[in-house]
Amino acid sequence: MRLGLTELLLIVIIALLALGPGVSRWLNRWSRQAKASRAAEARRRAAWEAERKARRDFILHRFQIVAAVFAAATAAALVYTLGLRPIEAAPQSYTVPAAASQTAAQTIEGTAALPLEGYQPPDCIVVRDGWIYMAARPAGGSGSALLRMREDGSAQMTVLAEEGVITSFAFDPAGDIWYTLLTGTGGALCRLSHDDWGASAQQVVTQIDGRPLAYPAAVAAGAGGEIYFTEAADFTSGAGSLEDALRAELVGHTATGWVYVYDPAGRSVQRVLGGLAGAPALALSPDGATLYAADLGSRCIWAVETSARELTAGGKGCTLFAGALPGYPGALAADGEGTVYVAYRWTEAGWLESRAQDPGLRGVAARLPRSVQQGLFRAGEPLAQSYAPDGRLDEDYRSAEAGGWALAASGNRLYLPGAQDGVSYFVF
Repeated sequence: MRLGLTELLLIVIIALLALGPGVSRWLNRWSRQAKASRAAEARRRAAWEAERKARRDFILHRFQIVAAVFAAATAAALVYTLGLRPIEAAPQSYTVPAAASQTAAQTIEGTAALPLEGYQPPDCIVVRDGWIYMAARPAGGSGSALLRMREDGSAQMTVLAEEGVITSFAFDPAGDIWYTLLTGTGGALCRLSHDDWGASAQQVVTQIDGRPLAYPAAVAAGAGGEIYFTEAADFTSGAGSLEDALRAELVGHTATGWVYVYDPAGRSVQRVLGGLAGAPALALSPDGATLYAADLGSRCIWAVETSARELTAGGKGCTLFAGALPGYPGALAADGEGTVYVAYRWTEAGWLESRAQDPGLRGVAARLPRSVQQGLFRAGEPLAQSYAPDGRLDEDYRSAEAGGWALAASGNRLYLPGAQDGVSYFVF
């Protein structure tokens, strides 16, 4: 049977009349469910966003509280560190001694090196009877040792090992070694008797006027057996190592350094020269009549008679041997001709001396952490200089292979610590 257009239209109309209301109801129900689902999803999303915002605000609030507390703690720490933290001594105003201008010195460059196995560059060097004696600290260890080797670098051996740091030593006329020792509890002047069979050491001076010897830094032995030694600075609170104490004195310029003399026969200690802004080094003239003392903070070398007592740096009986040095002197030596050699611990710091009359700013620098203070001073350049007996500048010594802080003269050689390890020497 064939269906015409009329029949098809009738069938469609009947289907719409029969099924339309149900389809319409289904569509309406589906639409309402979809709207309800969307509304529920929107409500869930709004609740989630509100919860997330509340959580974010809570965390931000806590972070702001922590940041405020941290900022307040940091500010308080800075105020305490830079303005209130106790330091070894309050900085003082000072003036560097004026000195006559010097003519240009002859420059000597280049070095030869001797190895020093197992030890850091030496803190002190003395040459005697063809041997180089050195005080050095073990590489990666603690304590200090007195070593010796031949001038060609052979036959290295240990003479003495100490738990503290040997800061300086010298031979007396009898051949005994006098050395200054710095430990965690104080310092001492010690005497060492030694021969091929062994060594025997004893502490001789551990107190000055009833107080512990603070920072002994240098020693020199007179021809009559008297022993001259220095106390770099009288910091009773303790500044750490000798280098830390010297740096603290350099910044503070409290001028509490002293040169003393010990009489082994009478077992007495007398004061020779005071008012030194750090007393790191001593040397004696060949005739034993003149004592040279390095004044670290004043960048000069004082000369006094060895028989003098109770003098003040720059006062009566104390002569300026060499002043306006290019760096801060850390070691002295004198040869048989009377030439005085000086090694520089650090080069002149313009920022420091421009504030010589401003203790307040130097007090801030004195309170900086030691690691920061170390960056305020650069290694000395030139490394060392020599001065004729009349105080005239003679020669400059420069090299990238050598360091400062110790030196010894022997013949036509000048020995200094190596820049990395071992011992370097100039031939002149």
